[in-house]
Amino acid sequence: MNTTTTPSPPPIGGGLLSTLMPSFLILPSFLSLNLPLSWTTLLTILLPSYLLLIRYLRFQRLRSYRHQFPHYFHPSSGAPNHAALRKMTLQDAHAILLSLSQREFPYLYSRSLFFALFKTYAIPSISSLLLSTGQLASPATASKRAIDTEVLMMEIVINPPWSRRGLEALARMNWLHQRWQRAGRIREGDMLYTLSMFALEPGRWIGRWEWRGVSELERNAVGVVWREVGGLMGIGYEDLERFGEKKGKGEEESGLEWMDKMEKWSEWYEDQEMKYAESNELVAKHTVDLLLLTLPKFLRGVGRGFIGVLMGGKLRRAMNFPEPTQWQETLLTSFLYLRRFLLLHLSPPRFEWMVFHKLDKDVDPATGKYHYNIYQLDPWYVKPTFWGRWGPAALLRRLSGAPVPGDGGSRYQPEGYTISEMGPERLKGQGKGEIEEMVKDLERRRLETLAKGGGCPGGGDGNGAGAGAGTGGGLKRCPMGL
Repeated sequence: MNTTTTPSPPPIGGGLLSTLMPSFLILPSFLSLNLPLSWTTLLTILLPSYLLLIRYLRFQRLRSYRHQFPHYFHPSSGAPNHAALRKMTLQDAHAILLSLSQREFPYLYSRSLFFALFKTYAIPSISSLLLSTGQLASPATASKRAIDTEVLMMEIVINPPWSRRGLEALARMNWLHQRWQRAGRIREGDMLYTLSMFALEPGRWIGRWEWRGVSELERNAVGVVWREVGGLMGIGYEDLERFGEKKGKGEEESGLEWMDKMEKWSEWYEDQEMKYAESNELVAKHTVDLLLLTLPKFLRGVGRGFIGVLMGGKLRRAMNFPEPTQWQETLLTSFLYLRRFLLLHLSPPRFEWMVFHKLDKDVDPATGKYHYNIYQLDPWYVKPTFWGRWGPAALLRRLSGAPVPGDGGSRYQPEGYTISEMGPERLKGQGKGEIEEMVKDLERRRLETLAKGGGCPGGGDGNGAGAGAGTGGGLKRCPMGL
């Protein structure tokens, strides 16, 4: 007796759906039956599947660290290995920080760096120096100073501290501070406090407003990178020692331990130094006015209240900033909590092709300079593309009377920037020889370390091939300045 088998219709989505979705999210097998389904039934099935898929993908990058950096985790439990974290290399730390700042939390990380700088203006010795430089005398110079600082900090975060571009940004920052340090106008404590804000503030913002907090591995990586940056800037850490456990001779300190000490020290420093001064109030007023410049006039009062909410009570008192109303606090916090909910449950993570590079990766062949690709204040160094001039964000700026890329001719330097020219206009082009010597000195320090047989942290062989060579199969390079 001959029998024929009628093939079953393929499941919805075919093999592609099975490939894209994890096994526990594949639609139930009964959907493969040729049965009429109502929209209600389909939504009942598809919506929970979508929610579970987003939840799975959202934490995929966090889970991937265990495969990318297995030497920092306990093999059995998957928990971070604190002993191994003490040996984290600068290469691995920078790769993790880059993922944190550009893929997981790009918007709030960038905004928190700006706020970290703003927070230092509540220290009278810092705010009085800023006023004396004259850089806050007009909106034009104030916006350029803010953007120059932000661009240099992003250059330091995005580019590895051992790369030529990262070192040049560090050297330029050192050179700009150098004359004030020699004159005794910049205190060591103020330098350390500013560094602590750049290291700590992003994690605080992420922990409060983002869809997840910073993991131990990520916090350790942040500590490793900023500890190295501070060292390259010549900032001493002696004052931190009383806020942490004493280490034995030759015992290494993890980035986590350094961050904990920094947090305790910065809280102590704020208690000692963050107090009201007229210079604080003036610098805060200039900066906030600048931030509100792109808003329509009828919204600036609301915007000022939102900034006050983000500042918190201690910072507001030190700057004599007006208290926000209850409805302003409720509205802003509700919006941020809603954003967190939508990101966690409905929005897919930022994949590699979605990464928006705030700074050009390569120089513009037409100008030989880099462009800044995202801006909140004036459009310094932004290339005047059609989208940049006529996109939705540009149209909103036009309504408020704020400039867009290309306005003002060469005023906002649309051709881009070079790192060696960052800073006040009167210092443009100065210090190139000294900065080049600073970069060469850092390079010499690395070569001397290798010549003496010094290896990379984690028992490497001096070429990055030791325990810390977990990034992409191993980076054949040691950190600079170690």
